[in-house]
Amino acid sequence: MRAILADARRRLLAGAVRVAAALGAVLLAVVYWLVLGPVALTLRVLGVDLLGVRGKPSTAWTPVENPDPKPRLEGAG
Repeated sequence: MRAILADARRRLLAGAVRVAAALGAVLLAVVYWLVLGPVALTLRVLGVDLLGVRGKPSTAWTPVENPDPKPRLEGAG
């Protein structure tokens, strides 16, 4: 009897894991379509650039105000 109950519990838990995975995917899709999608479209229509990448040069170089490394290296070592 104990083996039958253990097997039933194992099957029930395996089914619960599958249901939880499917429910998680559905909830993520709903959040995307009802929250993130409209927010992204609204920001695009308004021309908001949250990352600050539009209109910038296509390089990752950032100029440094003080290129002399001596003040940073003093006392190191």
